[in-house]
Amino acid sequence: MSHLKFIFIAIFSLIFWAGFAQETHNYYDQIEKIDYDLSNNDPYKAIQKMDKMAEVYFNEEDIYFARGLVKYYMMDIYGARDDFKKYIELGFKIETGWLKAIISDQFLVDLFTEHYYDTGKLYPENGYKKQYTIRDSLQGALRPERTCFDVYYYDLTVKIMPKTKSISGNNNIYFNTLASTNKIQIDLSDNFIISSIKFEGKELNYERYYDAIFIDFDKPLLSNHRYKITISYSGKPRNAIRPPWNGGFVWGKKRSKHWVGVACEHLGASSWWPCKDHLSEKPDSMTINVQVPSKYQAISNGNLQSTYAIENKYTNYKWHVSYPINSYCVTFYMGDFVNFNEKYINSNGSYNIDYYVLPHNLKLAKEYYKQTKEIVEVYEKLFGEYPYKEDGIAMVESPYEGMEHQSAIAIGGDYGKSKRRNYENKDYDYLVVHELAHEWWGNTVTMSDMADAWISEAFATYSEHLFMEEKLGYKEYLNATADNMSMIFNIWPVVGNSDVNDNTFVGGDIYHKGAAMLNNLRCIIDNDTLFFNLIKKFYNAHKFQTITSDDFINFVNEETNMDLTDFFNKFLYDKEPPILEYEFRNKYGNFEFTYSWINVGSNFTMPFSLMINGNECLRVVGTSEKQTLKLKSVNTFILPNEFMYDESCLIKNSFTYFWTSWKQ
Repeated sequence: MSHLKFIFIAIFSLIFWAGFAQETHNYYDQIEKIDYDLSNNDPYKAIQKMDKMAEVYFNEEDIYFARGLVKYYMMDIYGARDDFKKYIELGFKIETGWLKAIISDQFLVDLFTEHYYDTGKLYPENGYKKQYTIRDSLQGALRPERTCFDVYYYDLTVKIMPKTKSISGNNNIYFNTLASTNKIQIDLSDNFIISSIKFEGKELNYERYYDAIFIDFDKPLLSNHRYKITISYSGKPRNAIRPPWNGGFVWGKKRSKHWVGVACEHLGASSWWPCKDHLSEKPDSMTINVQVPSKYQAISNGNLQSTYAIENKYTNYKWHVSYPINSYCVTFYMGDFVNFNEKYINSNGSYNIDYYVLPHNLKLAKEYYKQTKEIVEVYEKLFGEYPYKEDGIAMVESPYEGMEHQSAIAIGGDYGKSKRRNYENKDYDYLVVHELAHEWWGNTVTMSDMADAWISEAFATYSEHLFMEEKLGYKEYLNATADNMSMIFNIWPVVGNSDVNDNTFVGGDIYHKGAAMLNNLRCIIDNDTLFFNLIKKFYNAHKFQTITSDDFINFVNEETNMDLTDFFNKFLYDKEPPILEYEFRNKYGNFEFTYSWINVGSNFTMPFSLMINGNECLRVVGTSEKQTLKLKSVNTFILPNEFMYDESCLIKNSFTYFWTSWKQ
């Protein structure tokens, strides 16, 4: 399906016929000529004619609106904004949110913070970030009281009390000292009461600063020794505002029965259990005891080891995780679940896939989850064997949309009825495709700071595109890539501020722009064997580890023998994408196209696609230096982007994400 002519005709139909109210014959003739140019994939002639019209009918605001819209679809974002602002200056009152979003970062910032996050006031002079405080540093930084020890095992017990929306419990924290110390930092939200902190049978003194607990030992802890402390606590956890992004507890009900869960990726695990709450920390294994009213079940990470009754008509469910796990992936689900399962078999053996669903959705769930084994098969081929074989895979119906909890993935209960991705093929639902990808990316290869959360989300989002390519072909990959590009906002850099638990999820660019960057990287390398081997090798070299952006950049540079630092700097640390600045001459079919990337480092190199005469595509490699391409017999051309492209024409590894600037 071509996405070219449809867009240009739509622009004309929406803007010109409905918008222009002039009655002169000359004006009408000019509009017809512009319509002809747009419908024949020649936006440049259309813009030139609108330029002349603007000189004559300079007070006719619809000219600027129409020209701005054409420029926007050409990804000339600065040019589009200028025309839209002129449109407003001539008296048009903005009513539509999409136009506000194009011309105003502040509008988008307000929208995101109102509906998705409660990050507090964001300051334009601070890059639309909050003013960080000591509370942010206590949560996000690696102070000496954290770096002096390493947790290797948690033994957590949590009692869930849905009637009072409260919890109580204790955590045995086993750690190895990396340096001698008299003090360590453990984290727990300050809305909980700590009843005791015990070490070798004695209660320890401690000080609390916000959510940080500084524990004092009455004797020095020696370097390279193992110790254990026990923290007992109780209280009411934070209610989730918009889970999973704005997280906390979800005290739901379904058919008069309790249905409870928690999602806390950015909020932090210490929002409901005491731990060393920093992304750089992964215990080697963990036991999770969840105590719930006896008529309910408790599902958690890993394998169920035992179930037994305790006092007050409660049941203890003991789960064990056999692998390293990051703290925000630790979870539980309480509800009236039914279980069904299947075996996944590969060349190395088999493991279980369990599904826990609400009884009234059993039939629907069995049909919906037929996709699971296919998805796992693709990811094992792309990245390597599923990393948690001993714990198996579990999908749990959750009272919120979804979350990648390790070996106990949360899947919201509409079972594909609401589509948040524009997959051309409806057999696969993005939620399972995306969350399963996190078992490799985010859960196994984990960012060590929220500033680098793109490592989790970009790879998981890009895995969706690779899955579609593997199952349905390269054209489907291109459609998924284009749809993803259209959701990029470019308000914040992809990489956030370190050491403050930065909320890099705001705006979603760690998903969409991060995935676009990986697609662009593939196009730069232009060797699919090398690219796929690189991704697989990187995963296997860093699985069960926490990493930084630099780890990936250095790995790619070494494996490709290329210096792509300027490319990564542009896409990770600059809020706006590269701009392809170009000019052209076309006389009697002799076409000269001069181009270069601007606002980039001197070593920046990236290909783009050039479509000529509506049916032929070229792959062109641009640098920061001006180059000129000379062609013959060219009547029209466009630069394919997410709004204008023909997937049947595009040359492989040429479809990249960027903005444009046409020098007339």
